[in-house]
Amino acid sequence: MWQSLMCLVMACNQFKLDLLRGDTVEVTSIINPPFLQLKSNADELEGLDKYEGFNVDLIKKLQDILGAKFNLNLVKDGRYGNCQGKEGEFCENWSGMIGEVYNGNADMALADITVAPKRTIAVDFTQTFLTGGLVIVAPVAAPNTIKELLDQGYQFLVVPGGSTQSLFEKSVDPLFKRMLPQVKFYGPSLNDGYNLMKTTDKTVIVAETSYAKFYAGKDCSVKILGERLNTVSYGIALAKGAAKRVGGSVYDIRTLLDYAITSLKYQGELDSLERKWWPEANC
Repeated sequence: MWQSLMCLVMACNQFKLDLLRGDTVEVTSIINPPFLQLKSNADELEGLDKYEGFNVDLIKKLQDILGAKFNLNLVKDGRYGNCQGKEGEFCENWSGMIGEVYNGNADMALADITVAPKRTIAVDFTQTFLTGGLVIVAPVAAPNTIKELLDQGYQFLVVPGGSTQSLFEKSVDPLFKRMLPQVKFYGPSLNDGYNLMKTTDKTVIVAETSYAKFYAGKDCSVKILGERLNTVSYGIALAKGAAKRVGGSVYDIRTLLDYAITSLKYQGELDSLERKWWPEANC
């Protein structure tokens, strides 16, 4: 595990490209296609080879740049990460992937974790590696506007224990406040919501664009409503002040990961991965 160290200007060097070379990095993540999913023959495989998806490809590229080995572990409680404390207080009790990083059980969380305000108090986030926003995934026959969905009594399916639930419960936006009485929490995964929508009348899913594009791209019986509800960013979560000491110097981990992500952006490799895992629909 890396140390959390408060770096003084005179004692902390910000960058060392081979800082993690030879290290083993413990990564927590969550099953959510196409970010992460088990291969059909996962029982015959071990480690990272058991999985496929955007996260796996990104991890492999980070390994190539940094020279470290990334061990991928699924988050134990199946959650992204919410504060379990009282509103308005500094939170020391976190669930999900944020909690595993905060408590030192993982070096980093790499998944579709929204960079949400309260989470930035508990962990540090790297530069954004993907952006998106909340949209509504609905059956093709459903109305095309949120107002008609509301007026016709549709339920809005929201996965619990994440930033989307917090947004609905705490937002002062009139639209979110109007939708909240018709929100139904389900779980534990977005895939459960997709199956529920397909088998239950007058239900739609509130999901981030990455998830929506994945399912709409392979199922012509669903559509994405054109109205985006908000904008979100995804970053890798690290412990506050995560650093590594080498000799008499201390090096910042986040700066190194920012360098790697920026390199992948500059070379167009993140765009290529996005096109690979979210191809255009053929409907």
